[in-house]
Amino acid sequence: MLGWMIPVPYYVVAPGSAMPVAPMVKIQGVNPDEAGAFYLTTVSMKEGNVWNYLLAKYGADGELIAKQEILSPGENSREYFQRQEEIMRTSQDNAVIAAFHQAGKPVSVKLRGVKILRVVKGMPAEKVLKENDLIQAIDRQPVQTADQLMQALKSRRPGERVRLRVVRDGKLREETVTLTRLPVMPGKTQAGIGIVPVTDRLVKTRPVIRLNAGNIGGPSAGLMFSLEIVNRLTPGDLTKGYRVAGTGTISPDGRVGQIGGVEHKVVAAEREGATLFFVPKDIAPGDSNAKAAQATVRRLKLHIKVVPVATLQEAIRYLERLPQRRNTAFHQAETLTGRRDWHIITLFS
Repeated sequence: MLGWMIPVPYYVVAPGSAMPVAPMVKIQGVNPDEAGAFYLTTVSMKEGNVWNYLLAKYGADGELIAKQEILSPGENSREYFQRQEEIMRTSQDNAVIAAFHQAGKPVSVKLRGVKILRVVKGMPAEKVLKENDLIQAIDRQPVQTADQLMQALKSRRPGERVRLRVVRDGKLREETVTLTRLPVMPGKTQAGIGIVPVTDRLVKTRPVIRLNAGNIGGPSAGLMFSLEIVNRLTPGDLTKGYRVAGTGTISPDGRVGQIGGVEHKVVAAEREGATLFFVPKDIAPGDSNAKAAQATVRRLKLHIKVVPVATLQEAIRYLERLPQRRNTAFHQAETLTGRRDWHIITLFS
């Protein structure tokens, strides 16, 4: 009992689930017609205690990650998972934009500014800004995305004062904030105001689409959402009767990006019976997703095939070249029922 009650400063990360994407995607007037299925993959992440710390340290399934490697400065576990849910919403928008462009369907994007997801306690922003404030300009220079805000602050120094144009509760206001020194990575700092920013945008499509990933957070389901959407909007069936799992972030222009926990996700895909696993291709120095997934397959003698891709279009072309798989009635029935595994306590993609 003490082992369960005493916390340790680690998260225990292990294989999560592979979940069919089709039940999470609703497109007005378009129903799924797939002989196989696309699956997003997750990892299980639990706060550590003495008991599961020992199991992970001396077992084969779990991995221990120090909390400071995952949490942002001043962030607790609840705030972390809230941030992951917001990142999932951004990832879904990216997936919709990339898929509709790929399918040649109408999609419009309106950037509304930088929404404050959280104000960090003890930082200068705490005195003048609030959660859900919308920053639209810094020193009279418009900012429409979180990246633009970060770039605008990159050349500034701690102690400088910046003037922000902010929308709060529908009303425009001006606020002045003094910059402070913020850690951005081990051994490196940057001037900032002490907020967690996200890009606020409005995405409209024809036909109308709705995505619902439940309690899954993080950015790495983007590729699989895009594949499901493209499959609905274009003739034919990209699944060809296969269970196709995968992971990878997606950008609005269809580029596939690196993610975390790939060695656990390929195991989750294998357990669900997937035969193909899309993974981000290793391109830049330091990229390791493809190598890690392939090493896991070799080490555990898995039967799943790892397919590295750099873009949404590359994944589509791979699927188009696959031969049609026979005897797929079971796969189709399972996809349409929308069965999911919810026994994992905490999931992020």
